[in-house]
Amino acid sequence: MKKQYVLALLISMCITIISAQEADMATSSPNPLIGEWTIDLRPTPESEGYYQKFVVTAIEGNTFTGTFYGSPIENGLINQNWDKLYVAFTTSDASNDYYHSGYLENGSLKGISYCPNRAFTAPWTGVKQ
Repeated sequence: MKKQYVLALLISMCITIISAQEADMATSSPNPLIGEWTIDLRPTPESEGYYQKFVVTAIEGNTFTGTFYGSPIENGLINQNWDKLYVAFTTSDASNDYYHSGYLENGSLKGISYCPNRAFTAPWTGVKQ
C-alpha cells in the first residue's frame, strides 16, 4: 500500500512538472513567425534577388500585425492547426490592394502575392533575420 502511495505521488509530481514546463513554453517562447524576415520577390528564378522586409510584430489568437514591403498588414490571419503554420494577409499602396498567403516550413517562409488590378502573381521566399 505504501509503495502504491509513493508511486501515485511521484506520477502526480511528474505530471505537475510537465504541465508547468508546457505552460512556461507557451508563454515564454515567442511564435517563430514573430520578428523580421527578408523576403525575396524576384520576378523569375533567373533574376537577381529583390528583397523586401516582412515584419511580424504581434500575434493574438489567429491574427497578427506587422508590415510588408513598407505597408501595414491588414487582415493578418494565421492557422496553426496543420503541420505547417499558414498565413494570409493584405497590403495596399496608393493604387492597388495586394493579397498574400504563405506558410512556414523548416524555418523558411514560402508564399505568393496576387494583385488583380496589375494582373500579376508572384511567388516569394523568406528567411528570418
